[in-house]
Amino acid sequence: MEALRFNGTGSEYFKIWIVNILLTIITLGIYYPWAKVRNRRYFYANSTLADRNFEYHATGKQLLLGFIIGVILFAIYTFVTQVAPQYALGFMAFFMLLLPWLIWRSLMFNMKVSSFSNVHFSFRGALKTSYKIFLGYPLLILLIIAGTGILASVVIPPLESQEIDPTIITIIGIIVGIIMMALYLYAIVLIQKKSKEYMIGNSFYGQGAFSTNLETKKFLAIYGKGVGLALIPLVVMIGGLTLGDENSLEAEILFIVGYVGLIVVSLLAGAYIMSRTRAYVYKNTLLDDRVAFKSTLGARALAWVMFTNFLMILVTIGFAMPWAKVRMAKLMLENTLVDTSIGFDEYITQQQQSGGAIGEQIGEAFDVDMDVGF
Repeated sequence: MEALRFNGTGSEYFKIWIVNILLTIITLGIYYPWAKVRNRRYFYANSTLADRNFEYHATGKQLLLGFIIGVILFAIYTFVTQVAPQYALGFMAFFMLLLPWLIWRSLMFNMKVSSFSNVHFSFRGALKTSYKIFLGYPLLILLIIAGTGILASVVIPPLESQEIDPTIITIIGIIVGIIMMALYLYAIVLIQKKSKEYMIGNSFYGQGAFSTNLETKKFLAIYGKGVGLALIPLVVMIGGLTLGDENSLEAEILFIVGYVGLIVVSLLAGAYIMSRTRAYVYKNTLLDDRVAFKSTLGARALAWVMFTNFLMILVTIGFAMPWAKVRMAKLMLENTLVDTSIGFDEYITQQQQSGGAIGEQIGEAFDVDMDVGF
């Protein structure tokens, strides 16, 4: 196994970053697509594996149409919410209908304009599957929340009108809440699993196909532990609010400790979920059933970089952003391992000779800034 490397520095990227900001301001935002291209080309070019680097081939002109459409949609939404807020919900419904198509188109474009060692990537997923995952399952979550709320509104009020022990009513409410949280967590996990399978299982490197074999119960175990960790300080906060007089010193101390703990533990829980999910997905992903992957990213290391990056950006009023991005890139890449021991050079050469180095004609992009992969 050989780790990827990031060779860039914060000072180098700062020069690109500050020029991009100035030109974007001067051009009233029009330069933004070109700024995005410059940023991505810098990070791609400085990402290497076995002395071979990645490349990003898109141009600002190709991203311009997607940028214009995004600005128009945002302007319409702002106008509607200010002038006719009663139609805002309809606009959001329209955007939800459009989002799976945007994600699908964005995946195809970004994979197509990305290459490693002169061999292009590609994405060949079906649009209907994108709608199933990014629209169907979120609607399922909404139905779960609405259904549980209706159930609670139907069951609890009649009980309150009768002479029933309030403790029993409270227990029923807690049970309903636990059921709702469990169903919600399951739906979130299912979306995560299905989206990873969709994005990885339909990706190609040249003629080589990526494949992955994931289990829902593994995601549930990871998310369950992360959510359980995050609930600990929340319980402390509730205890502070319910401990006798809410204005007492003990209650205030417990509340403050719980609030600070909630921020810290939430960060750790998020880092735990991300690092463990990443490790599980990489472990179960192959390229052409021969090239294996591994993630050694640890939760504490990720949480530390996230926390210190936040402090750096806060203290410098945003000017430390380039160093923060470089630190995160180094952490992620240097904890990403690829099995290069079994004929890796020959495999790359084979993909180059099979036509994988010939990029298809690329049109305008509909590039969505979403965490569709990791």
